[in-house]
Amino acid sequence: MWAGVPAGEPGRMATTHPHQPLREHDTASLGAVVTAGVILVALLVGAAVLVAQVVDVVIWSFTTT
Repeated sequence: MWAGVPAGEPGRMATTHPHQPLREHDTASLGAVVTAGVILVALLVGAAVLVAQVVDVVIWSFTTT
């Protein structure tokens, strides 16, 4: 629909005031990466504990017959 209208023409922009340039927030990005890493490690530890518990129950069931 807007293929023939160059950027900056009236009706093309959502606002009438100029936009500020975007800035990269390094601290927020680093915090997100660290948080994701902590969550992944916690999930891996939880999965390992769950597998260990299942193996323990299976071994217990074979030894108590």
